[in-house]
Amino acid sequence: MFSYSRRNVTTPRRLAVFCLTTIAVSLQAGELTLPNAEQQALSNDYGVQALQAQSSTFAEQAVAADTWMDPVLSIGTMNLPGNNPDPFNQGMFELKVEQMLPRGNSAGIQRRKNELKGEKASVAASDRQLTLLREVRLAWLDVWYWQKALQQLQDDRHLFESLLSVTESMYSQGRKNQQDLLRAELELSRLEDRIVSVNAGLKQSRAQLARWIGQADLDTISSELPEWQAIVDIDDQKLLKHPLVQTADLAINQSDQDVALAKEGYKPQWGIEFKYGREMGDMSTMGAAESRDKFSAMVMLDIPLFTANRQDRQLSASQYQREASTIQRLETLRALQGQLQTESARFTGLQNRISLFREQLIPQVISQSEASLKAYQADVGDFADVIQAYKARLEMTLEYTRLQADTRQSYARLRYLLPAEQDRQLMTQQSAQGTTL
Repeated sequence: MFSYSRRNVTTPRRLAVFCLTTIAVSLQAGELTLPNAEQQALSNDYGVQALQAQSSTFAEQAVAADTWMDPVLSIGTMNLPGNNPDPFNQGMFELKVEQMLPRGNSAGIQRRKNELKGEKASVAASDRQLTLLREVRLAWLDVWYWQKALQQLQDDRHLFESLLSVTESMYSQGRKNQQDLLRAELELSRLEDRIVSVNAGLKQSRAQLARWIGQADLDTISSELPEWQAIVDIDDQKLLKHPLVQTADLAINQSDQDVALAKEGYKPQWGIEFKYGREMGDMSTMGAAESRDKFSAMVMLDIPLFTANRQDRQLSASQYQREASTIQRLETLRALQGQLQTESARFTGLQNRISLFREQLIPQVISQSEASLKAYQADVGDFADVIQAYKARLEMTLEYTRLQADTRQSYARLRYLLPAEQDRQLMTQQSAQGTTL
């Protein structure tokens, strides 16, 4: 059997993670913040509502399963002579009530099985909500990246336009050759093509986000990213509370009920019968009136004698299913632990790269681009060095923006594996506003 130990985790026990919180700034009208996108995604998802309704369905079926079968009422006449079939002169009037009882504790077990099915549907709804939160966060951050990248390209277009103006001025003064001017025009055209490509990516990412939030006319989102906040434990033991693991636990419990139900099949099923009869016909031939009323009571039961190909097989099948459910739980937990280790390592690496870009690479590439331009203007530098420096500055800025989005997307995946308390509160709030029967 697979067992998990804290020693299996290769990431540090404590890892700095950040919470997705709204920054207290005034936003332009029409901008979609991440918390608003989360709320819209949860409230507009029909899958969650369907699972919640299914949970209520099983709750009602659980009550019905733990109820006796309806009694059977029979009314008729008996012993009618063939030559005079008059029920009022010959024969016997009979009224019979028959009630079959559940086999052992099978009714209670069936009730528990339906209750477990309802719990599984409820847990499945929680997992779908967590999945929605993860996907809408990933989609929102993609839109943020493309929107930010487009803005950076547009800003850098002004830099390249200024560079082209400088080159034209120096060319008109005879200080530079035509090759530098053509190179500047080419790089500006290539930048325009890059803007067109990024704009297409922005439209696609908006369409993906609109799919989750149900808003077809999505325009712009907030330019503010969620803030870093607290330090929390990345503890694999918390995975035991994940909806997928809880679903596997409920499947094992349901298999236990199937085993118990199969064992009830070896017990006899009891029934009771009460009968009242009244003899009809001539008083002189039938005796005194008080002797005409007949009462009887009987007990019925079936006897499970031939169990080899029925009860034994059903019990064996339920035990195999229980074993399969246990193995599936181990596999589910192992998969989640692997995802947690992978994503924790990825998050740590992205954090380190963010710090390196912010503290070293970005300042260095900005200084290099400014220095190369000054050297070119002073006729001591080459134009190719200027172009290369500005292109490196643009690429470094875009990569830093991508890192910002990737880091928060990694955090969103961690939040799916280890939901924060505010996630649970949001899910509970949306569930309370869901479909009611």
